[in-house]
Amino acid sequence: MKFLLVLYALSVLTTPANGGAVQETLDIIRVIQEVTHTILKSWDLIEKLPVAEIAAGALIYDNQREMMEKIEVVNENIRSMEQQQAKNTALIMETLLREMQDKSQMLHRLNQLKDLTKYIDLRYEQLEGYEQHKDSLEPTTLVKFAKWNVDPGSNSLPWLLKLLHDLLYSGDSLLSGLTVSFETSPDQMCLARQSAQQFAYQLFTKAAFTELKGYSMMEFSWMVLRESGRGNFTQELELMRENYQKRIQHALQVLQKVVSKSSRLYWRCDPGEDGHVEGKTYDRVTRFLQGFVENEINLNEGQNCWGSCPEYHDTRSFGCYQPEEEFCGQQPACKGRLYNCDLAESDMSICLSPNNSSRRYKYIALNNNGHNEDCNSEIREPASWSRWLVMRCHYCFCLCDEPGPLSDRYFNLRDSMSDFKQNKVVTGVRFVKSNRVFHLQLQQAELLSRGSINITSLEWQPVEAYNVSDVDIRDGYDFHTLSVDSRAFDLDEISVNSTDQVVTGVRFRIFNKHLNLEVRFSFFNFSNGILIEPQTKSYWLGNDNSHFEGIRKKMILKESDLPTASDLPSLPLSKDNQFLEFVSSSQLKDASQNTLPFVDVQEVVPHPAVPLAGLGIYYKGRPGYGGFLAPKVVTFDLTKVVMDPRT
Repeated sequence: MKFLLVLYALSVLTTPANGGAVQETLDIIRVIQEVTHTILKSWDLIEKLPVAEIAAGALIYDNQREMMEKIEVVNENIRSMEQQQAKNTALIMETLLREMQDKSQMLHRLNQLKDLTKYIDLRYEQLEGYEQHKDSLEPTTLVKFAKWNVDPGSNSLPWLLKLLHDLLYSGDSLLSGLTVSFETSPDQMCLARQSAQQFAYQLFTKAAFTELKGYSMMEFSWMVLRESGRGNFTQELELMRENYQKRIQHALQVLQKVVSKSSRLYWRCDPGEDGHVEGKTYDRVTRFLQGFVENEINLNEGQNCWGSCPEYHDTRSFGCYQPEEEFCGQQPACKGRLYNCDLAESDMSICLSPNNSSRRYKYIALNNNGHNEDCNSEIREPASWSRWLVMRCHYCFCLCDEPGPLSDRYFNLRDSMSDFKQNKVVTGVRFVKSNRVFHLQLQQAELLSRGSINITSLEWQPVEAYNVSDVDIRDGYDFHTLSVDSRAFDLDEISVNSTDQVVTGVRFRIFNKHLNLEVRFSFFNFSNGILIEPQTKSYWLGNDNSHFEGIRKKMILKESDLPTASDLPSLPLSKDNQFLEFVSSSQLKDASQNTLPFVDVQEVVPHPAVPLAGLGIYYKGRPGYGGFLAPKVVTFDLTKVVMDPRT
């Protein structure tokens, strides 16, 4: 039968694609547009069939069997595409419901959305059941099913689809409300792992699949009734298609407004309770400005105790005056500089860490109070002493800055770029520590037309794993070494608003003694996805505000505990044009043995994959805890896709 062309067209148009977030959105929009066009053309052929053929009962039975065989192909392709989407949409309702408990009106509307979607899906599943038993179906079965679908009433598909549309897109639209809720709730972003703009597209796509199922079932139902000789239904078809077109156009208009205002920022949340694992979710700068106990007599070249601990702002250890008796003979020496010394408690108990540990002390208990940690070594109890009866030699608590094999304090300064010669762009980023050097590692993939991504090409670019001790590797050129006067990290988001540029590289530079982020952007042809002369027309963009006094504000980390000790998940605490310095952890809580902040090494990769329009470095944590330095990404702006998906 010629009208079966429409079913074949549906099966072609719903073939799954491999283009990530952009391609999925383009697919569903094109399906909505092109299915309608194809159906209208196919109905012209159906209406030319002789009425005598339609009235033949045996022919009806044969036609229905053939129709069911074709609809089975259509449904299988819709299922395949929907299964691909399911990985990205499964958490949408669940993540929202968690946040809606205190918003009864929103919760009620969200449950309505779930119920309407379920009703239409169940009816679609019933049609799939007919597929499985098509050889034994009675001709009247499909006729009853078709009438149930399109007859006026509160259970008909047109009514259900109108309720679904009004709920999601009309008035104070649920699409807008849910997207705003998503944008303001880190928990939702943590679970969905996408930006608010991506979320709006996912929600639209889920609804569009439901609309597509309902529309295809209504067209199928009118075909069955027409084939059964129940009438031509010309006016009914015209009204149905008119309403369908209005709903789709209105949905796209609302979607365009919502996504144009939605955040494209995505950052990675903490891994969850007891989920912090060093080397897997975070890493550390080690033995940089680390707590160190030393007697005043060893802090000056004259080996006397005429001063006081706070007088030693910048010094070093000048040996061990009495190695057999003093604490200096019981611990490894600080072979670097000692800063910001202060008087230590007169009575303290110190548990030394193993020699291969990045910590010097497991703990320091003050005033001889016990400590809740076990000590696997002998506990030391240094105490001040007198010399010549007139000179009191106190123990000082200083910060040791000692570069060496136990101190990981290096940041890569080399360019990290995607394989732009193969038309690959950046789709994700993460910090990694390789050979004691921190790198920003890039995930890349091939760029396709209209900002789509070839998800089969997703891969992590290997980092340049050099050793800082190699003779051909230079400090200040290949890498930066943190020091007491160059330990600041600029916190910026570097992005572009243009829809014809994407990220193809990243690097750090030293700018006014600050580590400062720069991002490489490349132009591309939106229609075919080809990068435009990326070797010569790409450019690096950074934020030079650290050059101007007073514009970039300092974040203060003072007496902070380890971020992994917090019971609450980290939240972004920094803003653009701020900076922070690596500092030591709390003297009271951690004996200043760790360098803060820690570095989050989780991958920051939006799902589904999408080109990036920016990268950033930010600080997340909780007050009183050291927090994490982490990368964030800005997803490609998909507004142009909605405005004109055929561009």
